[in-house]
Amino acid sequence: MHLVPAHIALRMFEVAEQIKPVVRDLGLLEASLARASMTSYGQELYPGIHLKMAATLDSVNRNHPLVDGNKRLAWIVVAATYRVNGYPDLAGTVEEHEALVLKAASDHPELDWIADQLESMFEPDA
Repeated sequence: MHLVPAHIALRMFEVAEQIKPVVRDLGLLEASLARASMTSYGQELYPGIHLKMAATLDSVNRNHPLVDGNKRLAWIVVAATYRVNGYPDLAGTVEEHEALVLKAASDHPELDWIADQLESMFEPDA
C-alpha cells in the first residue's frame, strides 16, 4: 500500500488550496501520516485501507501539525491515498465529505466508525 509522505502532503495541500501551508510542527505531521503503517509484534495496528485512512484522518485532525488547514490537509491526504491505491471513485456529496471531516475533527469518533464512512465513500477500481 502506498502512503503519502509529509513533503508530498504539503505540496498537495499547496496545489489544492493555492496557498503555502504553514507548518506548526513537522514532527507531528510525520507522526500523523506514519500512524497508518504502525505495527505491534508484527501485526498491523490498522489493517486494510479504510482503517489506515481513518487513523490518518483522526491523527492529522488531533495533532494539528499546521497553523491552519488541518481538516483540509487530512481530507486531501486521505483522498489522494485512496486514489493511488486503486480507489478512484468517490461516492457521496461534498457536504457529506465535509460532515465526516468535521465530525472526525470535533467529536473524535471511533476509528471503526470513520472507516465505515470512508468505505461507503470510496469505491475500488473495477
